[in-house]
Amino acid sequence: MKLQSRLATEEVRREVVDERRAAYLLGLPQAQLREISEMSGLGRMEGSASALRMVFTYEELHKLCQIIVGPSS
Repeated sequence: MKLQSRLATEEVRREVVDERRAAYLLGLPQAQLREISEMSGLGRMEGSASALRMVFTYEELHKLCQIIVGPSS
């Protein structure tokens, strides 16, 4: 099966990545990631009132990466 066909039939991953790990993966300080997240509307707060944390889906990480790198030529 071709890779493109296989990817088209697979369900999109819905797991989340916390802010600390997302910042590491994107090579950014957490404060900068939070600022970009707030400006772009990507990511969401999750957890209880006493333990809120920012999380991102893999799709949101991909979009953040595109924002950070800019348009490709």
